[in-house]
Amino acid sequence: MIICRIRNVLELFVLIYGVMPLLSYGQDYQKGAVDTEQAIAELVSGVTAVQPGQTIDVALRLQLDPHWHVYWKNPGDTGLAPSIDWEVPDGIEVGELEFPTPEKIITPPDFVSYGYQGEVFFLAKVTIPEDFGVGQTISLNADASWLACEQMCIPGGAKLALELPVSGESADSSQWGVALKVARANIPKTPDGVVLTFEALESTISASIDWAGFNGIDTKSLYFYPEEEGLINSATDQNFALTDFTLIVSMQKSEYHEGSVDRLSGVLSYEAGFAAAGDAKAIFLDSAIGPAADTNTAYVTGGEPTIGFAQALLFAFVGGMILNLMPCVFPILSIKVVGFVHQSGEDKKKVLAHGLTFAGGVLASFWVLGGTLIALRAGGESLGWGFQLQSPYFVGALLLIMFLLGLSLVGVFEIGTSAIGLAGKVKGKGFGGSFFSGVLATTVATPCTGPFMGPALGFALTLPAFQSMTVFTFLALGMAVPYLTLSSFPKLIEKLPRPGAWMETFKQVMSFPMFATCIWLIWVMLAHVGNDALIMVLGGLLVVAIGAWVYGRWSTPLKPVTTRRVSTIFAVVIAVIGVWMLMPSEEATSVVASDEVGGPDNYGLVWRNFSPELVASARQDGKPVFIDFTAKWCLTCKANEAIVFASDEVKNRFDELGFVMVKADWTKRNPVITDALEEFGRSGVPLYVLYDGKSDTPKILPELLNPGIVLDVLEGIESPAASIASK
Repeated sequence: MIICRIRNVLELFVLIYGVMPLLSYGQDYQKGAVDTEQAIAELVSGVTAVQPGQTIDVALRLQLDPHWHVYWKNPGDTGLAPSIDWEVPDGIEVGELEFPTPEKIITPPDFVSYGYQGEVFFLAKVTIPEDFGVGQTISLNADASWLACEQMCIPGGAKLALELPVSGESADSSQWGVALKVARANIPKTPDGVVLTFEALESTISASIDWAGFNGIDTKSLYFYPEEEGLINSATDQNFALTDFTLIVSMQKSEYHEGSVDRLSGVLSYEAGFAAAGDAKAIFLDSAIGPAADTNTAYVTGGEPTIGFAQALLFAFVGGMILNLMPCVFPILSIKVVGFVHQSGEDKKKVLAHGLTFAGGVLASFWVLGGTLIALRAGGESLGWGFQLQSPYFVGALLLIMFLLGLSLVGVFEIGTSAIGLAGKVKGKGFGGSFFSGVLATTVATPCTGPFMGPALGFALTLPAFQSMTVFTFLALGMAVPYLTLSSFPKLIEKLPRPGAWMETFKQVMSFPMFATCIWLIWVMLAHVGNDALIMVLGGLLVVAIGAWVYGRWSTPLKPVTTRRVSTIFAVVIAVIGVWMLMPSEEATSVVASDEVGGPDNYGLVWRNFSPELVASARQDGKPVFIDFTAKWCLTCKANEAIVFASDEVKNRFDELGFVMVKADWTKRNPVITDALEEFGRSGVPLYVLYDGKSDTPKILPELLNPGIVLDVLEGIESPAASIASK
């Protein structure tokens, strides 16, 4: 928003530029230096005279006051580039204004512009016709304008003149001769043999530059200045990776850029100078120059969502229904089953009301999650489905809830006076319990992305807010429809066993899925806090269990009022201490390092950490690539891994074909992985992407895998040996 406002102000300066010539109408062009307060401007040449047919360098020289700067052709976050309107005699040709290599200029609070400070020369080639008469004087007039900035920006301009005699002999160098030679040397060179290709993704630009001149350079001293204004976010870091003679540059695309990127050009600067380009400090690159221009190597990876809005609604509804069969939701199903059993034989309207209340909890939860996700993404956050599991504090809160529910089911404490009271008051009989069950079911369902859900959610996040929320609503309705069906047809509930003593045993048995979920959440927490801090999490659970035991032992209705009150206070204090221990500290979450991939996993496959540069480099070398977008909190992902990657046939086939196996671990927030998911029309995991090494079009595998599916996809890919033999 701030950048947009600044650009609006700068557009006003453009109008000022248009008015300035009118204000100066009638003014003469001035020879020599002109003081414009923020800068001294002058039109200079490197020679004292010219010859017919000669081409010379003429420059707009600006000597800026300290702390003031002017801008490059792409000003970056803010600014406007200098320009010149020429008035020259007929027959004389003036080339485009040439800009030296810029520098990054940081302007508070966090703007990064591209420009110049101190003395700067903007060159233009001037060509004299062959038939221009010797002895004449050439008058070059330049109406120059620029924007000079320090804490504030002031449009500047001057009407400058330069007169040069036409001589039949070569002229001497002027006082600016050396300076203009240095300025010409600082214009970026276009070396032979350099090839630029690029991938334009939704939020990143990845450029691949092939050139033998990269041998031995230090990538830490590189920076790429794109020519197109507003293409990249200049305030973010650029990433460089050099493999042999191929340099991969990754830049964050500007969120204000609109339309496709059909061409990439710019200046690559290197402080030490490129030895292969005569120690030039910068080289000019253009994807439209060289062999790459003829082979259509500028391409977009991934794909836009290919489903329509109606299909997205259908996919969301079916995906929501399937969520009830996912392992994430199983512990909550047991709670709802107890509730339905308890409602057997009750008034039909009351049964339906419970079903509607449960559906209301599901709907409200999906609306909150969907609305939060949309709002955060609109605010610039790079998030996707299941984003809350990327927060260790949310994982800790969910772990605490599931642990307490498990303790209550096993009988350590009860919210009611009996097992039936617990099942009723918390999980069925009270309307608050039905609503809470819907909320909890949605909460534990979010790590799962079942069939149909992936395309629907990915498409939803590309839509306007209202349509996006409609997709989330259909997802919620799909998840709630089985319970609404049972509530709407009480005869189905009547087929369930009648409430009785067996429910106590059933309730205790159902505590084990709760504790199994706790084990999974502890494993997820490990990825956030590391081994050392995990002991505090486990200790916190122990203290919470003690508090729950105190409450369950001495706060029953059979105890005196004083005993109940004192024990409740003690239980709460103990539980609060346990929660404090359980929730990770900021230090614990900041020091834990990301999992490093590089060795064999539990199934013998060797994985590499995901990066767009790695994938682009492997594909450029013609290698097949398999990308596994996964997370520790994604049970579907783990089930797929256990089923598919444990297969010797699958592992051997990947090895035979020479696949580069890439793992994109999304357990913790990773904007690069989030952006990559978006490029494939997805907002969550699991996602499996396969490049066959030949086609630029990726193959997207289903969310639920088995060895047969993977082997079928690999069937048509040739092994390296077979490919060589065929040639």
